[in-house]
Amino acid sequence: MSEKQVNVAEDQGTEIAVHDNKQIALADPEQRQHDFGISHDNDHHNAVEILNKDYDGKPTAEELETLRRVPGALPMAAYLLCAVEFCERASYYGCAQIWTNYINLPLPTDGNGLGSVPAGSQQTQGALGLGTKVANATGQSFNLLAYCLPLIVGYLADTRFGRYPMIFWGIMLCGVGHVLIIAGGARELLDNGNAKIPFFIGVYILAIGAAMFKPNVTPLLLDQMTSHVPKVVTLKSGERVIEDPEHTAERAMLWFYLLINIGAFMSTATSYSARYVGWWLAFTLPLILYLPLPFLLIWLKPRLILHKPGGSDLINLFRVVGRCMSGGGFLRIGRRGWWDAAKPSVIAARGGTETNYNDAFVEDVKRTMQATGMFMFFPVQFLNDNGLGSSANYLGTMLRGNGVPNDVIGNFNTLSIIVLGPILNYAFYPLLRARRIHYGPIARIVTGFAISTLGGVGYALLCWKAYETHPCGYYGSSDKRCLKAGLVSPISLWWEAIPYTLGGFSELFINVPAYGIAYSRAPINMRGLVSSINLFSTGIAYIINLASSDAIADPHLIWVFAGPAIVGAIVTVGFWFTFRHIDKEEYVLSTNQTSAATGTRDYFEENDMNESGNRPPSIVANEQTGISQKI
Repeated sequence: MSEKQVNVAEDQGTEIAVHDNKQIALADPEQRQHDFGISHDNDHHNAVEILNKDYDGKPTAEELETLRRVPGALPMAAYLLCAVEFCERASYYGCAQIWTNYINLPLPTDGNGLGSVPAGSQQTQGALGLGTKVANATGQSFNLLAYCLPLIVGYLADTRFGRYPMIFWGIMLCGVGHVLIIAGGARELLDNGNAKIPFFIGVYILAIGAAMFKPNVTPLLLDQMTSHVPKVVTLKSGERVIEDPEHTAERAMLWFYLLINIGAFMSTATSYSARYVGWWLAFTLPLILYLPLPFLLIWLKPRLILHKPGGSDLINLFRVVGRCMSGGGFLRIGRRGWWDAAKPSVIAARGGTETNYNDAFVEDVKRTMQATGMFMFFPVQFLNDNGLGSSANYLGTMLRGNGVPNDVIGNFNTLSIIVLGPILNYAFYPLLRARRIHYGPIARIVTGFAISTLGGVGYALLCWKAYETHPCGYYGSSDKRCLKAGLVSPISLWWEAIPYTLGGFSELFINVPAYGIAYSRAPINMRGLVSSINLFSTGIAYIINLASSDAIADPHLIWVFAGPAIVGAIVTVGFWFTFRHIDKEEYVLSTNQTSAATGTRDYFEENDMNESGNRPPSIVANEQTGISQKI
């Protein structure tokens, strides 16, 4: 075995490890009952390798319990990456949130021929008239590509190309898609029925570009964090506090998510443009916002911390899981000591051969598998947040809008995030920290599940009332006579803002912690892939939507909303009891890196597989952009 791996004294009740010439106590048999949680108890705490080591500012057990925790400073480059996400998401949502009507409905009667409706009409803007099933299938297949393809892209970014190149070329590809989508709004093509050709090509090019961009921008943003472990620092006031990477990541991701949703508000402008001018303008506005992105990224590149692709730990992960399966069996997954079978210390004690990873990597894999297990619950929140398929949009077509486009009301989801995000970031969470109240990621996610379930109940009740009061009854969203004549329920469209708002609130409590979990619990060379698995949970929701396309129609819309709400209530309770122990863990970023060629490497020792470019001193880095870290 290499010097950096772990040896075990077989005849001792407590195992002794030699790591970098230091003796430390490993788990005794009783400790194994805590395999799925690392709390502030010393036995748990030391399961994460870096917490076994001394480092500058390392808090004592007493300090961990008594000192207030604060977020660390973020470099200016991190905020500019949030601005990149704002532009990309504005262009993405500016198109994606309005094209259901473009595909579903025909050109309005007596309109201008470009998709807009005549003045004073209750008609809804449209173009292709292909119906709800095609519209829903297009939207879901687009999102399926955008959220499932990242599994491949994230792996390639980790192993071959790096995050920045994937982001840059994804943006260039999206630009091509936007140009083709604009062509779908041309009058001549709408008149002769050929508008669908450039439009659908552009839609799927945009999906591929988004899949290249999305799984890499979050890890690149969190790569800019300079603190990976809790550290004791002294504020200007003289107060000693713990600079906590969990709160730093939380603040970064709240800014990130806030700007995503400010960008998503672009669909308000594009909805009104389609309704009152035409589809050509609605599709052009996102491209205008998109044009500065390549230049901003080129300017940002020398100011970013960039990691070269260092291969993937995926093979070693499969080795760990395979050894655990052979040693512990499928039926014992999650039980005490199940992960021990893959630890090099245990393998060596049994006379086994040398491995290409260390015990700390097994802990990383355990944490990664916990994270991916959590992600598999997230589709339930998504279905309650947005409705199954395009059902929320179809509900909106049954309600009285009085000139408001039915797809504009969905922006209350975005507006609620824009309002609540800063409140959480600068008021609610700091208040909890000041009072030493630990509101961990699992508690926040459970809160999000509960809120999204209430939103699903709201959709179901509103749909029931809309059916009951609509001139066409339980066929209000699909009866062509009602659609052509503009007949709607007397219930105001604005009532749909309530479940949309609840869905937005739930996203802040679920998606923001999920980004941090995906990054912090992944091995160094799997962060892109694990972030992609987080996105893939949304892809699962779109797979469900696509499979349910035929059922997302009148007269079944009530159960389309009620079904996910019932499942959401069950998941809220089940998720808490399954993962609540994780809130007791100390949040750290994985600092363990392995290589199939050379075995385990310490992340802090830079090498050819983990070389970073453009890493100036932190104060210099900030002063380059006019901001001092001391401010």
